[in-house]
Amino acid sequence: METQYKPGITFRFRRSKNTAGRNPSRAMTEALRHLAESEEMKPFVSSAHAIRRDVVLEVFHSSDGHPLLIHIAAAPRRQGSHG
Repeated sequence: METQYKPGITFRFRRSKNTAGRNPSRAMTEALRHLAESEEMKPFVSSAHAIRRDVVLEVFHSSDGHPLLIHIAAAPRRQGSHG
């Protein structure tokens, strides 16, 4: 599942193919929002946007459904993406 948090910042939730898909909880989405807006992330987000990249925060879930890893990256902009 993918959610556009705001222009230039996307949240992605990855699950194994064997795991039943369910939407992320409000608390998980809120935690990613706080992470994206944190003081530590501001320089990364600014740098990514300066070189016309989007920021993607991905949460990988284990086969039993709990969050296992959060990956943050600057990714090429998709067609029609603004920021």
